[in-house]
Amino acid sequence: MKKYIVLDIYSYVSKNIIDLDQLEDIFHKGINDTKYVVNGYHVERYEQGCELKEKEKVVSNLENKGRSVAFIKECEKVIAVVGYKER
Repeated sequence: MKKYIVLDIYSYVSKNIIDLDQLEDIFHKGINDTKYVVNGYHVERYEQGCELKEKEKVVSNLENKGRSVAFIKECEKVIAVVGYKER
């Protein structure tokens, strides 16, 4: 199994709802398993060409820093953008 280092997390929800440690835990458990869902949250890797709208600037910034990008979603709503690298 691949190991990843989380370098950036941009959360769109209050830490009172879900904090950064929880988001990182969801990322690590779900990045290699597209069927992994916990409390309604799942991880989806970013692929070139997917429609981003308001998240476009964050993704572009992370890619320019050489990071891979994943989204943490609740249903289909992006609640966090994660910048990461493989170890």
